[in-house]
Amino acid sequence: MNQDLYIQGLSKTFGHMTALYETNLLVRRGKFTTLLGPSGCGKTTLLRMIAGLETPDSGTVTLGEEILFSAERKRDVPAHLRHFGMVFQDFALWPHMTVFENVAFGLRAGKQAKRSSRGRGNELRTAVLEALDKVRLSGMEDRYPHQLSGGQQQRVAFARAVANRPRLVLFDEPLSALDAVLREEMRIEMLSLVRDLGLTALYVTHDQVEAMSMSDEVVVMKNGHILQTGTPEDIYGRPAHPEVARFIGKSNWLEPERMLFRPEHVRWEQDQAEQHAFIVEVQHVSYVGERYEIRMLAENGELWSAYHSTRLSIGERKQIWVSPQYVHQLEP
Repeated sequence: MNQDLYIQGLSKTFGHMTALYETNLLVRRGKFTTLLGPSGCGKTTLLRMIAGLETPDSGTVTLGEEILFSAERKRDVPAHLRHFGMVFQDFALWPHMTVFENVAFGLRAGKQAKRSSRGRGNELRTAVLEALDKVRLSGMEDRYPHQLSGGQQQRVAFARAVANRPRLVLFDEPLSALDAVLREEMRIEMLSLVRDLGLTALYVTHDQVEAMSMSDEVVVMKNGHILQTGTPEDIYGRPAHPEVARFIGKSNWLEPERMLFRPEHVRWEQDQAEQHAFIVEVQHVSYVGERYEIRMLAENGELWSAYHSTRLSIGERKQIWVSPQYVHQLEP
């Protein structure tokens, strides 16, 4: 059964500001898709319209054969009837409810179980405990949010989102409130849970590391437009727009807006017969743990980046080589 999510011509304006221009997007069933871009690019607006929390000005939202929103047909399925899960940036846990009640809240709101029915009550308890077990919080169902760590609170939010086996899970910057170490741990854990449960996920972030390490497909956005959609490898290795090249990783420009190569492809000794050679001057050296990051001034006036195993001297002039297959030219 086709359960792909189709977005066609979706747009949204707030007053005189256009948050999202007419946008088309396909989110494939069983895939982890990420909306990536700086603050204000329209990614959260798009996510909220898919969730049913914002009303689009135009377009359609379709899941499989079911129309969830159509401006033309004046159809707008309420958020709680779309059967989506959502994980928010601030966890959105009820402080006066136990972990069990927080997870059960989503099930009750979706009318998946009723307290008035004993059988349904047992179903509810089973579903909640299974969800907590999947996020490794078994035995914590009677605790309150303030008794949990930030990572545990995030797991509760995830358990609540997936307890009713949603057709789509929406993530709105879910890791941004966590410290760097915990964020990396939760990134791996959250992706594993999504994969293990066979869920379809749409994830919003401004963090390129999150997007590139977690996603099957990345959607790069800026100023209310989608600039490029593709696998992480495509987005990084073959950027289709100068803004994509700048936002994802570091870029060394041979021709501004047109031709570039990445820092990791710089060679400090010639190792192939046909390589481009350049003279550069070292401007800045940063120690980043396993290597040094070198900022250098190229003869074309551009500042380039590269990596070296040893510290170089500021002002030192060096020759570098780049193989032709690593030079990427953007389409005009």
